[in-house]
Parts: sequence; structure tokens; C-alpha cells
Amino acid sequence: MKSVMFLLLIMVCGVGFAQQQGLIIEEYGKVYKVDNADLEFDNDKVYKVIFDIYTDSPDLDKTNPLLKTVARYLQIHTQYGVPRENLKIAVIMHGVATKNVLTNTAYKKEFKTKNPNAELIKALKAANVELFVCGQSYAGKGYEKDQKLPEVKMALSAMTALVWFQTGGYQFINFN
Repeated sequence: MKSVMFLLLIMVCGVGFAQQQGLIIEEYGKVYKVDNADLEFDNDKVYKVIFDIYTDSPDLDKTNPLLKTVARYLQIHTQYGVPRENLKIAVIMHGVATKNVLTNTAYKKEFKTKNPNAELIKALKAANVELFVCGQSYAGKGYEKDQKLPEVKMALSAMTALVWFQTGGYQFINFN
């Protein structure tokens, strides 16, 4: 019986789709290795993207899954050899996602728990991802400037950020 279980274990592990920890952001953005994909990035090109994030997890103590998607985008392409400097990534948060940029103190005051996004935002910033919050959403929710994480910059509006980055050649990604 032990030999049958061992054989099954070897077969399951050899399928070719093993989940891997992140190369850039270790705690977030787990990805799967896909051998011989028919469509991959050209490692010599520069890829510029802006993620538009305006939704969030309904659980106030859970990390926004769309911020995890940004980490996953970074992990996938560096895993397959795209140099980190060839990935230009920006994020604009607005709407419900505006609260993601609050400091732990501000988030805890309003939602009675620490900000589950703060560590991921710090890690994304450390990986040279440009992070912005919509100034209109931020002000509309009554947040003060000192309640914002220092890793996040203030945009006049989400629309301003989206147009500014897209006219600079950034491709729009929206999974909301």
C-alpha cells in the first residue's frame, strides 16, 4: 500500500503545474509554472500596464484579491525571464478600494481591524510598482491626507490617472 501511495504522489507532483512562491514578493502572488505555453511575453520588450482597482473583498480583514493580482502579474512574468526593469506597473485605487490605502491606525479606527492590504502595498512599492489613490474618492469618503499610507500617491482623480498613464503607452487592465 505504501508503494502505491508513493507512486501516486510522484504522479501528482509530475503533472507540470506546480504552484510556486513569488520570486519578487514572496508572501503574495503565488503562480503556477506552465511549461511550453503557446503565448508568452518577449523578454526583450518593455511592458507598461495600469491596473484599475475599484472593488474589494467583502471581508474587511482580507487582502484585496485584485492587489494580489498585481503581485501575480509581476511574479508570472519575472518567473519566465522578463527582466524586472522591463515591467512598468502602475495601480489606481478608487471607489470601494479607496480604503485599501489607509494606514493601520485609520483603518482600525473605522473598521475595527488592521488594514489587511498595508503589507502587500509596501511590498508592491518595494518592487517599484507605482501606487495611486483617486483624490476624488479619498476626499469624498472624508479621509484626511495623513491617513494615507506613505507608499501611495494621490491622483487628482482615477480618470486623470487612467488617461495620463494610457497616453504614456500603458495598457489598461481591469479585472473588477
